Amino acid sequence: MKPEHQNNFSQKSQTTSDSNNDNNSSSSDSEMEFVGTSAQGKLKSKRKDERQISELKRKLAVAEINLRAQKEQGILLENSVKDKDDFIKNLQLSIDLVTEKKDMAIQKLQIHIIDLQSALDLSRIAIKDNDRGECVPARSNDKFINTNKELNTNNAKLKEKNDQIVELDAKTRNYEEILKEKETEIARLEFKVDESKLQIVKLEGKIQEKDEKLVKMREILSEYTGNTNDTDEFVCLSSSKIPSIKLVTPPDCEPFAAVFEDIPSAGRGWMVIQRRIDGSFDDGIVSKLRTGCGDLNGEFWIGLQKLHKMTINQRLELYIDLVDFDNISAYARYDNFVIGGSNEGYKLLSLGKYSGNAGDAFRNHINECVYVSNPFISSHWKQSKWWGEGNCNLNGIYRPSKVVLDTSDGIWWGSYNIGKRYSLKSCKMLIRAVVNLK
Repeated sequence: MKPEHQNNFSQKSQTTSDSNNDNNSSSSDSEMEFVGTSAQGKLKSKRKDERQISELKRKLAVAEINLRAQKEQGILLENSVKDKDDFIKNLQLSIDLVTEKKDMAIQKLQIHIIDLQSALDLSRIAIKDNDRGECVPARSNDKFINTNKELNTNNAKLKEKNDQIVELDAKTRNYEEILKEKETEIARLEFKVDESKLQIVKLEGKIQEKDEKLVKMREILSEYTGNTNDTDEFVCLSSSKIPSIKLVTPPDCEPFAAVFEDIPSAGRGWMVIQRRIDGSFDDGIVSKLRTGCGDLNGEFWIGLQKLHKMTINQRLELYIDLVDFDNISAYARYDNFVIGGSNEGYKLLSLGKYSGNAGDAFRNHINECVYVSNPFISSHWKQSKWWGEGNCNLNGIYRPSKVVLDTSDGIWWGSYNIGKRYSLKSCKMLIRAVVNLK
């Protein structure tokens, strides 16, 4: 089916549709609309997924609040344990000081007791001598009396010191009991800290699980692109060989038919903007770069003007599928594909982030134009079929077999075949709206 036939048929089908039903509404001018065969089912499924994501976000917020509370409680417990440790250290120092004083007092008393014992022994010897009838000088008698008095005084002091020692022993036992109680309390607090840490680990596990669920839900929702309506899909008659054809209406652009495909590894809803399989539009593409050419069921080019309108009004990602003559496939994917307008020569403005296994060959073509101005002739543009000649070309002349190209005018991808410029068997470019789920 050729684009000229599509335009004629679209006008006829719209005229017929207007005559049969006056209640049909026009397509939205604010954003691109992709209308699918199961639009109502997809919308319900999307709403259900969005509700599930909202519920998961709510549960995640609750879990995060609980996690912060547990962490704060753990900090309080750790501070309490630290305070208890400081108290125990001070208490231990007090016990050591009391014990040291007690030991010194005991040592002093023991020395004093030895002195008293020596004086007592001398007194006993004097008493024995007196009993034998020996004459004891008056000086010795006075000394004996004074020694007895001193002995009595020291005995009183010894008793007083013993009472102090008993009191210190009681205080020491009391301090030891307090120390045991604090150690028990510290053990209990440490157990609570360990328990809180375990709860934090469990909460972090739950949060990670919910994050994984959110990621899965985002992946599911990312398969839905554009806006879904409750209306039925626009049907193009005489196009039964292309069941995935849909009507697309970009802003400030006439509606046109497009083919949509699902890519198993990249999701649903990809619109084909270019396909090369046999070289059937090699002659037509030069004169129809702006408007598009080819057959939706075969080789096809959507046109630069449509690409510009779509890429500047909505963020689109680009998927490029490549197949060589050994039937080896590779792909390149970019997440922000933007084409400038006619006044810029349809410059390649952006590609975004690359992913894939074919190599980032398209990157060198950013800021390259399809139409290049001629500085010697005013308002004259030099036309090419691709954005420059740097590292790839998918709109060049098709080769029916594997050859090494000696010119950039072919179908090739710079780093796809070990850096050599081999011709490719087929290629396809597809775009899809990027759904922002953040």
